[in-house]
Amino acid sequence: MLKLGTFILALAALALPGGAIAQEPAEQEEEPTVLRISFFMCDVGGGAGEAIEEEFRTRDVPVWEELVAEGMVQDWGTFFHWWADEWNVGVYTIAESIQAIVDASDEAGNRLEERFGEDPTRFEQACPYHRDGFYTLGPATGMEEEAASGR
Repeated sequence: MLKLGTFILALAALALPGGAIAQEPAEQEEEPTVLRISFFMCDVGGGAGEAIEEEFRTRDVPVWEELVAEGMVQDWGTFFHWWADEWNVGVYTIAESIQAIVDASDEAGNRLEERFGEDPTRFEQACPYHRDGFYTLGPATGMEEEAASGR
């Protein structure tokens, strides 16, 4: 009976692929990119919407462009709804990790305060409520082109 067991083990070893016998280190999987979406409930009547958009363009975008150029985040932007619920203004940030987004947000806040002071902005006055969500990015269009280009 011992010979039969040894024979079966030897046969199984020959049948298994090499990777199953010799454990090789697993390839390091790349962490998924993180998307933060912040929704704000804003009173955009009486020209406030245009003022908020202009404030984003002149104050926030230049600071976030610096952070993108420095590699702290991949992208940052805003969006406004035409037809939706009361969460009518949004801000998105894309980076390698949640921590990268948190760090970049802190740095953006420091730079904005240094350049413009601590007075409440038109955006802060018109948008008293907000909520944040962090997501990992999944399959999307253009992924094969990114992989081919090494991005």
